Amino acid sequence: MAAVKEARYTSPSGSEHAFAFGDVSRTTELKTGVFTYPMRDGATVQHQGRGAMTFPLTCVFHGEGCMEAATAFEEALAERGAGELRHPIYGTHRVKPAGNITREDPLVTGMNQSTVTITFTEHLDGDGEEAVLNEVAADAVDEGHGLFEEAAAAGFAGAMAPVETVGERLAVTAALETQAQSIIDNMEPLAASDRRSYPDWLASASELKDSIPRLYGTGASAAGRTEATYARALNIARLALRLMKTPSRLSITLSSKTQGYAALTAALTNQFRNDPFDARKTRNAHAAAMLGLSGSVAAIASGAAISAAQAAASPAATQPPAGSAGEPAAASQNPGAASREEAVETAARILDMLDTVTAFSDARTAQNIFADANSASHISLKTLVYQSAKLITDASFALPMQRAFTLDRDRQVIELCAELYGTVDCLDWFITSNNFSIDEIEVLPMGTRVTHYVQGA
Repeated sequence: MAAVKEARYTSPSGSEHAFAFGDVSRTTELKTGVFTYPMRDGATVQHQGRGAMTFPLTCVFHGEGCMEAATAFEEALAERGAGELRHPIYGTHRVKPAGNITREDPLVTGMNQSTVTITFTEHLDGDGEEAVLNEVAADAVDEGHGLFEEAAAAGFAGAMAPVETVGERLAVTAALETQAQSIIDNMEPLAASDRRSYPDWLASASELKDSIPRLYGTGASAAGRTEATYARALNIARLALRLMKTPSRLSITLSSKTQGYAALTAALTNQFRNDPFDARKTRNAHAAAMLGLSGSVAAIASGAAISAAQAAASPAATQPPAGSAGEPAAASQNPGAASREEAVETAARILDMLDTVTAFSDARTAQNIFADANSASHISLKTLVYQSAKLITDASFALPMQRAFTLDRDRQVIELCAELYGTVDCLDWFITSNNFSIDEIEVLPMGTRVTHYVQGA
């Protein structure tokens, strides 16, 4: 039986709508012609491939806000352009709604439930390459990140060398607390940009800080203490990896993400303390440093790849966000990469970060002459990073190219925006993306450097 996934529709503007469902089906049109002949039995069938697939769905919204959710879904269906349907059984497809939208709100027999019935029809854009850049490829990256997290957490817990004295315990917990604080300090500015997920992120941060002092507990026997320590170390690793993963999935620019994670890797590298006279302490410090470094690289690699793929698959994500004068620009649900150049630069920076982590591990392992117990997680990390870099590079070809020029005369911001984009709806975004000052908003002087985006071939 095929795995059942969450059903979700992404509109042309980038808004996402998840829904429940009942029985599902699909219909595939065959482009055939049947020819019969007089005085001859049988027929000749001419087959010219298949036509569009259609997916009739009854989309169910339930709960206290079901009617509002159903209304928002109807509005998304009314948008012009192709969207993306993640079907619970038949995969992810580029689609357009076809036919009639049927809305039902059974106020008597089905309180707190609204249904919208619609038929989605498969839609081809150009040569169909967009399907390769959509959530199908992003799901594979997300799955790879999950495999890495399990390997990294198990590797960290298994690599933590046992300690014998109170002083050794305090040294290990102090090192872990310092590293955890670095993760929190560097990731919080990114995590705080999303008000919905920020409280959960703060709860995980608090749980991580509370778990570290309890790493070494007391047990009935040495074996019992070792087993309990392994379980607690596993929990600490998973919490730390969660804190690093969450910000990478938020709707913020790739440049902001990469800067945050690059700062984190630098901080973790600088915190490592090598003690040639205490092998256990060095091994524990190395295991902790590698968990943070590899988790940081894995998070930015997978998060950037998913963002870039979603941006490439969404027509609205490759256009400047609209916003009227005096109002903030309405950004897409996931801005991903603003341009082809930013995507390519991000892929290169992620590969450089992987090289830095690899060099750090190799140097410390050789210097201290101990086996690297995290080899399985490092293999998973390399696989994930290369897979993510490929997806980012592939997605870049569907993104607009950044162009820059220098003004040869004074210009008005409004008329320049209209000239470059054919509209002033994105005026706020145009000003922000160029970081124009208050004086420049009034008049852009000759010699000002201006950047804008064009959809490349």
